[in-house]
Amino acid sequence: MRASLVLALALSFVGPSIQQSAPSFKEVIATQKNLTSFNETLTKYYPDLLTYIGAQTSSNPITVLAPSNAAFAKTTYYSVIGPAFSNKDVQAIRNIMTYHVVTGNHPSTALLPTFQYFPTWLSNSSWTNVTNGQRVGAVMQRGTEMIWTSGISNRSPVIAQDISFAGGTIHIVDSLLIPPTSFPMTAELFSGAAEPYQLTSFLGATNYGASQPNATGASLARYLNTTGDLTLFVPNNAAMESVRDAVTSLSSNSDAFDKLLKYHIVQGKGGPWHSTMFNESDNTLEPISGGSLTVTFSSNSYFVNGARLLTSDLLIDGGVMHVIDNVLSPDNIVKPNPSLATQVPALSTGANFNISAAPFTTWLPNTIDTRRPTATAGYTGNGAAGTTSYTGSSSAATGTKKSAGVRVAPVTSEKSSWVVITSLVGVLMMGLGAVVL
Repeated sequence: MRASLVLALALSFVGPSIQQSAPSFKEVIATQKNLTSFNETLTKYYPDLLTYIGAQTSSNPITVLAPSNAAFAKTTYYSVIGPAFSNKDVQAIRNIMTYHVVTGNHPSTALLPTFQYFPTWLSNSSWTNVTNGQRVGAVMQRGTEMIWTSGISNRSPVIAQDISFAGGTIHIVDSLLIPPTSFPMTAELFSGAAEPYQLTSFLGATNYGASQPNATGASLARYLNTTGDLTLFVPNNAAMESVRDAVTSLSSNSDAFDKLLKYHIVQGKGGPWHSTMFNESDNTLEPISGGSLTVTFSSNSYFVNGARLLTSDLLIDGGVMHVIDNVLSPDNIVKPNPSLATQVPALSTGANFNISAAPFTTWLPNTIDTRRPTATAGYTGNGAAGTTSYTGSSSAATGTKKSAGVRVAPVTSEKSSWVVITSLVGVLMMGLGAVVL
C-alpha cells in the first residue's frame, strides 16, 4: 500500500513535468528537415507570426498545416497565389501563411472519412469575409490518407501527420493551401471544367441584373462580392440553358428577375452552410429574397427544393457555394425525385437545348467590385514580437456528415481573366524552382 502511494505521488509530479517539457513550435520546425523553407520564411520574414503561433497553449490549441520544402519550391507555379510569391508580396504571403493555421487541435484520430470544415486564422477583410476566419476542409481517406482542401477545390495531401508541439499539432502538406477567391473568380475558374460544373450563365445573370434598375436599388453583383457568410446555390449552365426562354423573358421584369436570383442566396442565419451542417431530414433555409428553401437528403445526394447538389462546398472568399442541376423558383416549389438523374425544371423549358447557348454568358464582369463597408485587419503583425492580434473561433468542426454525399474530384483545368495561368513549360519545370522570398 505504501509503495503504491509513493508511486502515485511520483506520477502526479511526472505528468505536469512531461506536459511542460513538450517541444515548442520553434523547436519542432527547426528540427524537421522537410520544413527548412517554412522555418526560414517565418524566422526571416514573419517573426511576429512565428512568436504568436509559439505562444498558443494546450488550453487554446491550433493545428498548423506546414508546407513542405517541395510545396515552397513550386510556389511561383500556383495559379491565384503564384503572383504573390513571384512579386515577393510580403503582406500577401503573410495572409497565405495565416490560412495555414487552423483553430483547434485536429490530429488524424479526430478527423472523419467525410469532410469537415474548420475556421482558420485568415480573417483579413481584404482576403475573406467569413465570421471567425476563412474555412478549410479536411478528410481522412481510406483510414490513413489525410487531405486538406482550400480555394478552387485545391487539395493538399499530408505527407507527415500528427507532429505534436506544446500548442497543438503540425501536419506537413506537400501543396500550399489557396485562400478562396471571390464568387466571380471561382465561377470563372470552374467554367474551364466539364459541362456539369460550368457556372458562367448564373454569374452573367447576376451581373446583368446589377445593370438593370431593380426594387432594392442595390447591385446584386456587388452584394455577392462584399457580403459575408454567404451560401450560394448556383445552377450550372445546363440548368440555365434548359429554362433559357423563361429566364430571359423574366429578365425584362427587373423586380421578378432580382427575386429569382436572390432566391438562390442565403446570408448569415448560422452560415455559411456547408453540406456537413445539413442533417438528413428536412433543413429549412431563408434566402435573401424571402420565402424558404428546403434541403433534403436521399439516395446519397442532397437536394435543395427540386434541385440536386452536383458538387458541394466550393469555398469562396465570402462563404461557400454548391452547384445545382436546376434553377430554383420562389413561385414554384418543386420536390425532388431522387430516381431521376436530372431533376425536373421548376420553370418552363424551351423547345431547343444548346449548352453553348446558355443565357447571360455575354454579361461576365470585367472587373470585380469588392468594396466592403467596414475593414477588419485580422492578423496585423508589424514584425515585432508581441504586437500581433488574431481573431478566430475556438470551435472545432462545423458539422459532421453521415454519408459520402456528392463531393467530386477537384477541377484541374483552370481558366480566368483575373489570374495568371501557368504555361506548359512552367508546369513541366515544377519543382525546379526555389523559394523566392
